[in-house]
Amino acid sequence: MNGFSPSAHLILTITAPLVGAVVAWVLGARGVSAVRQSAAVSAVVTLGLAGWLIVRYLGDPAAASGLPYALVEMPWLTEGIFDVKLSLGLDGLSLWMFGLAALLSVTAVFVSWDAIKDRPVGFYVLLLVLETAMLGVFAARDVILFYTCFEFTLVPLFFLIGIWGHDDRRRAASKFFIYTLTGSVFTFLGLLAIVLWNASHTGTVTFDIEALTDAMKIHPLPMSAEGGWLQMIVFLALLAGFAVKVPIVPFHTWLPLAHVEAPTGGSVDLAGVLLKLGIYGFLRFSMPMLPEATALAAPWLFGLGVVGIIYGALVALVQTDLKRLIAYSSVSHMGYIVMGLFALTPVATEGANLQLINHGLSSAGLFALVGMIYERFHTRNIASLGGIASKSPWLTVLFMLFTFSSIGLPGLNGFVGEFMILAGSFQRAWAGVAPAWQTAYLVMSLLAVVGVVLGAWYMLWAVERVFFGGSREPPRSHGHGGHDAHHAHGSHGGHAPTAHDRCDLRWHELAALLPLAVFAIWIGLTPATFLRPAAQAVRESTQASSEAFAARMRLTNPAAHVAQAPTP
Repeated sequence: MNGFSPSAHLILTITAPLVGAVVAWVLGARGVSAVRQSAAVSAVVTLGLAGWLIVRYLGDPAAASGLPYALVEMPWLTEGIFDVKLSLGLDGLSLWMFGLAALLSVTAVFVSWDAIKDRPVGFYVLLLVLETAMLGVFAARDVILFYTCFEFTLVPLFFLIGIWGHDDRRRAASKFFIYTLTGSVFTFLGLLAIVLWNASHTGTVTFDIEALTDAMKIHPLPMSAEGGWLQMIVFLALLAGFAVKVPIVPFHTWLPLAHVEAPTGGSVDLAGVLLKLGIYGFLRFSMPMLPEATALAAPWLFGLGVVGIIYGALVALVQTDLKRLIAYSSVSHMGYIVMGLFALTPVATEGANLQLINHGLSSAGLFALVGMIYERFHTRNIASLGGIASKSPWLTVLFMLFTFSSIGLPGLNGFVGEFMILAGSFQRAWAGVAPAWQTAYLVMSLLAVVGVVLGAWYMLWAVERVFFGGSREPPRSHGHGGHDAHHAHGSHGGHAPTAHDRCDLRWHELAALLPLAVFAIWIGLTPATFLRPAAQAVRESTQASSEAFAARMRLTNPAAHVAQAPTP
């Protein structure tokens, strides 16, 4: 493997799920078992390739320079004024998200093992195609590939929700598609405006992200009345797509319905990876290329992040459906990431970047477990799920682990990112803004702390009612047969209880969850292992916006300054 070039390694990793999709399609005639086994092999092989690529990245001294690793460049249109190359590569911003996409694709396959009986070939083919699109988003180094993969993630997920979802699946799929596609069209127009602006100054049409980022430093888009506020217009165009993807309140209304109606495998990928594409877009495009517009919008987006935290938590508190509760919990926790990103302090932005991974692990684990509960008891109603800990002890243990991760228990991954975000936000409130904004930032940061308390409240309350529901009789299990299990399995009669009767976790469910649990503990105990590779890339991505924000604050109040964390 040492003689295998990183570039070829990257291409093989991205294309492996597509090969797996073809194999699954060919094996479709052999039945459900052959299809899901081939999909599992493809997802595990892809994860192995991605993991080994990350190990090679971390062991390569050249990767620390900030240059793209495993760079692949394929000339596409190089005639006349065009210098268009399709490029792939990894850097600190994309490294962990690339690995997370591969990891959660394994989880999505294994949690669908018993749940998908109807048309399994189409389901697993779409799941593997979705994996290639997700990997492609994070590896893309040019606008064309990025936008193609960014948009293409909508297609398989639309069909996964619309065909294999629950009762209101068609409305959920349509709403998801319309919201995200509409926003993405504006994002494409914004990216195209950046390309054309650069071409007007350099005489060359290029879609290379690194080249465009450097060019925007030399010839920035105008941010004044004389220039038509072009930079702000382009920023708002990008915001339209990225805000819907996150989603930032009030662009969130498609998310709870999509989560509730999606099959479990779709919810895992949606919560764990696809919601992160908007934040990744801000880090990759908006903040380095449009710093002055980012600085102007930062306080308002910071505020919307806080609104999302409180709103999501309060709505989660009144939910009766466990999956809908987790969906609104996801809205609340993504608010922390938005808040940390637009605090524009080094500690907060690095915490927000780490929290992308943390939220991906905890939310994917929780959605997977909710799906397992539904397969067993055919209800997600919290009032109907009292006392199931006695029937499913390992399921209970893992649900509590991911709950503690989600609410930020020290020693688990969620604590580290959340603490950094809050610390950086208070740092901004105390020393980084003019007096006119200082009180507002302080109040918003305090509200985010209240959100931590609310998050612990609704999650622990849900755990108590679902797993330790007083003296209520635990609900009867319908077995592991997916949606049709209650037709295939009757009462077990008076025989002695077995492991199946206790409906505890099976091997494929443990295979789906244990890797997520390992990373949740690993990041919680040694966060520097995951912070260090991304630190330089995050600082470089946000530096221009942070400096522009500092300049804007100095214009508001000459005494204001931005508190900077020491550079390691």
